[in-house]
Amino acid sequence: MEKGAVLQTVADRLGIPEDVLIRESLLSFLQARKRLLMAERFELLSRYDVRSAAELRERIEAGTLPEHPTWEDYIELTNLEDDLKLLEEQAGTLTLAFSET
Repeated sequence: MEKGAVLQTVADRLGIPEDVLIRESLLSFLQARKRLLMAERFELLSRYDVRSAAELRERIEAGTLPEHPTWEDYIELTNLEDDLKLLEEQAGTLTLAFSET
């Protein structure tokens, strides 16, 4: 069965239009991904008992935390925060795109 037929079948069985199924599926995917990234972020913050990447950096620079592996975790934390912002932007863009149709 081709992708379009699968999409139509699922939409028909759920009793919703295809565009609603696509929008809700994408939003659900982005939300699930966001939850995973937030859990990873929380784990890193908890590991060092800090509230933000900025606080982690300050504590590294002040010498109250060891540089290794804390710098690597700081980089990972800033990457996670960037990814979270991107996901939020994508979810907003997706919502706007589908509200215009």
